[in-house]
Amino acid sequence: MAKGNMKTNRFFLVLAVAFCIMLASGCSVFKYEHAQTTGSEVFYEGRLNSRIEKPIPDVHNAVVAAYKGFGIKITKSAGDRLSGVVLGELASGDAANTELSSISGGKTEVSIKVGEEGNVYISHRLLAAIRQNLGME
Repeated sequence: MAKGNMKTNRFFLVLAVAFCIMLASGCSVFKYEHAQTTGSEVFYEGRLNSRIEKPIPDVHNAVVAAYKGFGIKITKSAGDRLSGVVLGELASGDAANTELSSISGGKTEVSIKVGEEGNVYISHRLLAAIRQNLGME
């Protein structure tokens, strides 16, 4: 076998082994990311994001009411006219995290994450309850 062929074969073998190790370890270079969208809502990286055309104090009160309505234990609730946060714990032990940010025109960006990986179904139910508490649904 020619010396050049052996070096080429060794190179491709090392490259193939490195590729397999990266795949097996869950290397983020090969991680497939996608977003699920429904209307003005986007579920991405475990968070449900939506814009609500109400100011933060109103939305914050609606979030607290939604948590209480579902029986979620509130562990932190804070807000002002620029930002807000409501943290809670479900009976399953999963954390519920709702962050609020002020955007122009008295609108609020709402970001909901339930559980470590993000539960799209519970997040959507919380958002629906928040909208209902604001008289939007």
